[in-house]
Amino acid sequence: MRHLGVLEAKTEFSAIVAEVERTGEEVVVTRYGKAAVRIVPADPARVGDPVAIRRLIDRVNARRSEQPGAAPSPGEMDDLLDRDRDDRWS
Repeated sequence: MRHLGVLEAKTEFSAIVAEVERTGEEVVVTRYGKAAVRIVPADPARVGDPVAIRRLIDRVNARRSEQPGAAPSPGEMDDLLDRDRDDRWS
């Protein structure tokens, strides 16, 4: 379990949310050294969901087949991850 101060949590919020979604590990946000809130996955059953992971891998491979020899750029990878996350929560 990771502990972060409020300021650090504020500046890294998007990354923290992505990490909690991916790993399922909760993050505790502290204020003045004391636990204030916990960030936990909304649906723990979906953490590491093999079907979702397979779907993401298939999308990356499809992108690679469109442009042989080229891996998705960081921006394209972000788009694929966003699309996968949207699919899981819709």
